[in-house]
Amino acid sequence: SITPEVARTFHLGYAPSGWDALAQFLASERIDMQSAVEVGLVAPRRQGPGHYDRFRHRLMFPVADQHGRIIAFSGRMLPPVEPPREDEPKPAKYINSPEGPLYKKGQALFGIHAARVALRKHNQALLCEGNFDLLAIHQAGFEQVLAPLGTAFTAEQAKLIRRFAEEVVVVFDGDSAGKRATRAAYELLEGAGLRGRVV
Repeated sequence: SITPEVARTFHLGYAPSGWDALAQFLASERIDMQSAVEVGLVAPRRQGPGHYDRFRHRLMFPVADQHGRIIAFSGRMLPPVEPPREDEPKPAKYINSPEGPLYKKGQALFGIHAARVALRKHNQALLCEGNFDLLAIHQAGFEQVLAPLGTAFTAEQAKLIRRFAEEVVVVFDGDSAGKRATRAAYELLEGAGLRGRVV
């Protein structure tokens, strides 16, 4: 389980299960709804006026850039409040913010702001696959941990790491998909001038 300290470090939160809790709050604060649509927090209703929340009944992971500015969100599905109907499609395990003016997923890394001091201190990054993997590794005392955001590791992400450290230890899953991702990441690390190691 994740400790309260780690939950605070990564600003974990909860998106309520209602269809328009955030949309109503933004409207009450007179926030421009088009801006909220552009960053992927709400979407226009298909029928009738108004907006609905994109993230509902999910554990929320804010995604910060290296300066600590929140640029996106990742929301993990939670067990349903009520039993789902048989004809109801199963929701996606994760929903991530769409790319937009603030966020390009291939250029960002989950955990970069929390890891920046440890990256420089150890001159090393640990690169894992998922949000919960990252939280568990950080909680175990390895604060120099990073993760790509629901996509394959990219050359831009390798260059971002190179600004903080010279070595990357890849700790992707041991399944066939993880092994393929590790091989692909290794080439990108080499291209960015990083020393790569694999666990």
